[in-house]
This record gives sequence, C-alpha cells and structure tokens, in this order.
Amino acid sequence: MNNKLLLKKNLIEYLVWLVPIKSIRNKIRINSIYLKDLGYRINYNHYKNNIKNKKTFFSKNNWDVNEKDFTNNYFYKLIKNNYINDLEISYNADIDFFGPIGKRYFLENSKAKIKIFYTGECVSKHAINKTWSEYSDNCINDVDLSLSFDRLDEDKYTNYVRFPIWIFYHFHGLLDNKNYTKDNIKKVIDDINNAKYKKNKFASLVASHDESGIRTQMYNQISKIDNISCPSKLFHNDDTLKKDFNNNKIEYLKDFKFNICPENTISGGYITEKLFDAFKAGCIPIYNGDENIELDLVNKNALLFFKKDEDNTELIKEIDKLNKDDKLFNSFQNQIKIYDSMVEYLWERRTKILNRLEELINERLK
Repeated sequence: MNNKLLLKKNLIEYLVWLVPIKSIRNKIRINSIYLKDLGYRINYNHYKNNIKNKKTFFSKNNWDVNEKDFTNNYFYKLIKNNYINDLEISYNADIDFFGPIGKRYFLENSKAKIKIFYTGECVSKHAINKTWSEYSDNCINDVDLSLSFDRLDEDKYTNYVRFPIWIFYHFHGLLDNKNYTKDNIKKVIDDINNAKYKKNKFASLVASHDESGIRTQMYNQISKIDNISCPSKLFHNDDTLKKDFNNNKIEYLKDFKFNICPENTISGGYITEKLFDAFKAGCIPIYNGDENIELDLVNKNALLFFKKDEDNTELIKEIDKLNKDDKLFNSFQNQIKIYDSMVEYLWERRTKILNRLEELINERLK
C-alpha cells in the first residue's frame, strides 16, 4: 500500500492531528459525525470499483479507521469465511457493523439490510466513558443482532446474545472456525485449570489508567506487603513486559503469584478478559468487579475479591499469608477455576449467533 493511499484511508486520523490538544483531538476523532462520514465516504470511493453486484460490509462507530482494520473486523471475516465468500467492503453496505465509539447517528440512519451491534466496553450508566452509555440499551430495537455483556432474557429478546469480551480473548475460533467443537472448549478450560508455573515475583498490575480510582486503592494497600510490578503507564516501574516478553501479557504474568486485575467498571455482567488472563498465567487474581462474576461458570473461591471503599484488612492479611507460605499458596492455586458447565454455555453462544446470522443472510441477502 503506497503512502498516498494510506493517507486517504487514514484521513480522519491525519486531520485531527492538526489539533494540538490531545483531549480535544480525541473528542473530535470519536464524536465528529461529519469528519467520520467524510473518511467513510473516501473509503467508499476507493472500494466501489471492486463491488459490482457483490454483497457488502462496513464497520461504523468502532475502532476501525483503515483498510487493514476493516478487513480484519471479526464479523467481516466470520461472514466472509462462512456465508459470503466474495463479501466486499463498501460505505453503503448490505451489512453494517456498529460499536459504541461515538454518537448513534450512523446506527440510527443506516439503510443496511442487516445491522449488527457488538460492544466489549461497558455501556451501562456506570461506563467510564459517558458517551458509551448512549448504547446502554444494547441497540436491541435498532439492530438485527446485538452482542454485549448484559444478562438479558434471550427468549424475550431473540436478537440478543450475551457475548462478553473474554470469550473473544480466550476461546479463539468459537464462531469463525467451522470445525470448532465442544472438545476445543474443554481443552481451553482444562489448560486454564491446570496452569501452573514457577513463581518468582509477588504481584503485578497491568493497567494504563485508573478512571474509577479502584486500582490506586488496591495498589496502595497491597504494596504494603511487597513490591508490585507495573509494566504499563499506571505506576510504571517495570520495563520487562515490552523488553523481555514482547508485550505478551500472559507470558509476563507467569512469573507472578498474584495479578491485581480489577475491572474498569462495576456493572452487572460486565466481565472482561482480565480475570481469565490471571487464571491462564497461573496467578491468583485479586479482583474487583461484578460480584456475581460468571455465576455457575467460575469458581469464586479461586480468586480474592477486593471491595472498593471498604475495609479490606482481612483480605490483605490473607494475601500476606499466601505470599509467605508456598504450601498454602499452592493449595489455593490448585483449585478448579472454571467449571465444565462453561462448555455448554459457550456452545449455546456459538449456536445462537451462527443460527441468527445464517437466518438473516438467507432471508435478506439471497
């Protein structure tokens, strides 16, 4: 791809760099309907010669900004690989995919035959980015397939499937691999439950910010026990994640007994990859988030729960004991983390989503 074409594809990003103040620049990038639309139309002008009578896909209000992002979109690849092998990119698309990044203008004005909404971000009233809360209804009345983290009645809302982001992170192929089976799910669960590595360090905290203040509370209290390694922007004191592990978080975490991994937001059903990252690396998670966690899927006794703005004295004592006593630590760490009930749960997610997509494509695009 030559530089001239790259400039066209990234027009949104290049134009906002003319604004000197970062906070204003980011606000324009996310919320400017007209600037986004201009960038989208320039993308359309490039792709239209490849379209002819083919079915088309486009992504709006997501993180995508250029050709690579668009064609790497998970749902673009899923639909292309499973249902429409000559699927193309186009601004006025047959299938529009939406995230929660920016205003709802594009969603509400879309003329696409199939509309899909997905969020891995918390979009409830508790969202750390208030613009995301515009999508707190999960767009159920505006799209044909909605995927989010809320525990809604899927019998009542037949176009909704709960699909929290940890599934994408840890169960690769669940949707886009035609040959994926329940055995593949079980293997991931077994690998997580059996994850054990030699632990040389106390605790890690991998985070770039602390919008809610929970990470600062946890850091201040837990660091009284021993040094906490922080390889990202927040409390940065460790360069090894990048230098020694090439930013591979799981490999980095394998050195640590504990991983401090609170969610950005406490909201019912909002569970991200952080808890599962800790389990996968053989760490004991020190967690804060939805106290229900994943209901009957995750063993609550296999993690330590820190409560924001409350007295965590007993928890700190327990962490200290586990840190000093290897037998006690090993006994705690050897617990089952994920129950086998997750196999059927995830298989149900796969079945519902794929059946819904196939139904929509057959009804509206054939």
